[in-house]
Amino acid sequence: MPKHQYTPRHLLFSGTYRCNLRCPHCCVPIEWKDRLDIASARRFTAECAAIGIRTIGFTGGEPFLYPEFLLEVTCEAAGLGYRFDRISTNGAWYRDLAHLEQTLRRLFEAGYTGRLSVSVDRFHPVPVDRIAQFCRSAVAVSGRDDALCISYASTGRDEGLEEARSLAKELDGVVEFSKALGCWMLVSRNLSATLNYNHLAAVERAENLVDNWDGTWFEEDWCEGPGQAFVVTPRGEVKPCCGFASDLDQLTIGNIHEHSAAELVERGRRHPYVGRVFSKGLCSVRAAILEQHPEEVPGKTSNHCFFCWFSLTRGLVEGVPGRGGQIGNWVGSEQPAKR
Repeated sequence: MPKHQYTPRHLLFSGTYRCNLRCPHCCVPIEWKDRLDIASARRFTAECAAIGIRTIGFTGGEPFLYPEFLLEVTCEAAGLGYRFDRISTNGAWYRDLAHLEQTLRRLFEAGYTGRLSVSVDRFHPVPVDRIAQFCRSAVAVSGRDDALCISYASTGRDEGLEEARSLAKELDGVVEFSKALGCWMLVSRNLSATLNYNHLAAVERAENLVDNWDGTWFEEDWCEGPGQAFVVTPRGEVKPCCGFASDLDQLTIGNIHEHSAAELVERGRRHPYVGRVFSKGLCSVRAAILEQHPEEVPGKTSNHCFFCWFSLTRGLVEGVPGRGGQIGNWVGSEQPAKR
């Protein structure tokens, strides 16, 4: 086996694009009404287990706006022995306290053992008392002080913590840095939550919010962070990562309505861009672009996902079209069989 290649270890479902918020930095097309078929998602979950994938999570849109999807797929995954990672949520989707606690109770009773990842930063316009209620209910219903983690988008790991500190105050807690874990944490008497940093990328609606050309080149990480995943969209399309570029057509490796999990692994490895990034690294893509189109790159960036998105949308990768383009018959004459 090659030292590096596309080998997904994580299954991430986006059951719906819908969201009750419209955040200025979000690249999800929340106006699209597609919803992923539950039966297809359960079948694909079983297929992924059969090829060795054992970790599952949920994103969106707002996952809790499609609660039956969460419950049914959670039941399937729990029965197959999956480890649950997280559900990414804005924590403000509920109508009232009864609705919130009933929904969370059904989720945990279905077998969910992962964390609820709540977005808390200046880009999510949610009153702090509403987020605090979500946190209290999650801890109370789950009976776990580690049922939550906090996600924050910022230009730096130590920046953009003001909203998290306001939440900590509402919960009678504190935000402090953990040297042992290497991250910030929100800790109160009943809650112990890590703060997970998302490097804000100037993509889609966020293009005018920040300048990612910060003068430093990213180091090669083989996309092991957001990558090595099956990210399934509400349309059944499968992407190889959950980074900021993952909504692009150029990263689609197949569709669960047409391809099996095993076929999708092979399609990812044979994809002209995905296969290259996971086998030769994003730095190899950067080197080729700087050699062939140096005038198109205005500076250096430390943000992997931003550079990936920028390169693909500007059509800078040889053999891969730009924004809105389809790669086409990239697997050659012997395409994986349609299902």
